Amino acid sequence: MTTFEAIPISQISKGSAYITTGDGKAYPLDAEELRRAFAAIVHDDNSAEMITTGEAAQILGVSAKTVARMLDAGEIPFVRYGAKGNRMVSRAQVIAYRNKSESHSHESLENMREVASQGGLDDR
Repeated sequence: MTTFEAIPISQISKGSAYITTGDGKAYPLDAEELRRAFAAIVHDDNSAEMITTGEAAQILGVSAKTVARMLDAGEIPFVRYGAKGNRMVSRAQVIAYRNKSESHSHESLENMREVASQGGLDDR
């Protein structure tokens, strides 16, 4: 088993593969580690499609900048790809995140309705 050591993201050389955390640390990956990271993210045929942050933003109904903040916060896993280090995410994981978020919103709304009803505020 490989032990990963984090380094500051500023020390990653251009064109290198790495996984980053939201705190500015990076974990360099060799070719085999990168292959395994991709395999872990796209663990089945239904989630194999990788999309850009712009496409993820459209699915989630938010801006690409908001998606970038979500990725930096670790809410959705991503990989850096290409010479520019563009971020790519699994379409299936973006959809799963959206569904979980929508479910949470519906539960919260139902809880608010129940509290309002119990407090006699539903007529206002």
